[in-house]
Formats: sequence, structure tokens, C-alpha cells
Amino acid sequence: MTTHVQLHDRLDYQSVAPLLSELKSITDAELVIDASNVRHLGSLPLQVILSCVKSRAAEGKTTRLANASDGCVDILSLFGFSPETLTQPEAWT
Repeated sequence: MTTHVQLHDRLDYQSVAPLLSELKSITDAELVIDASNVRHLGSLPLQVILSCVKSRAAEGKTTRLANASDGCVDILSLFGFSPETLTQPEAWT
């Protein structure tokens, strides 16, 4: 089964706890994270997403970032990621 998660437009330190809680609760084999609304992505929420991706990969589960907004793509590139490499822990671990 696939679970879809819609990210909020602004992901900052205040969104860390709810984001972590939501992502940790997902047990399906495939997770699709929709980033179409993202205008701001801080380093702490990014770390939560990276941790989720890495943990899920270790369990043999897949995670995909879909519909990344232009702003999201720009921010990811500042951190050295693309929407594709963000969900490929073998590329960054």
C-alpha cells in the first residue's frame, strides 16, 4: 500500500514535531511525499525527512518526493540535494 503525505508551504523549526510524528506513524511499504506547496524548507525539517528516508530504506521501504515546487527545488539545491537524490540514501550516506 502507498501513503501520500502533503507537506505544508512553510517547514521551519515549529513544524519539526508534527512532521516527525506524521512520518514516523507511516508503516506502508511506499511513501510519497508531495512537496508541491513548499515555499520554505529549514534545515531541521530537512533532517527529519532525511532521517525518515534513511530509516525506511533500512527497512526495505521506498520513499519518493513528488511534485516539488520550484521553491523547494531551489532550497534543496542549496543543501546539495535534488528531489531525486533526497530519497536515495545510498547517494548521500
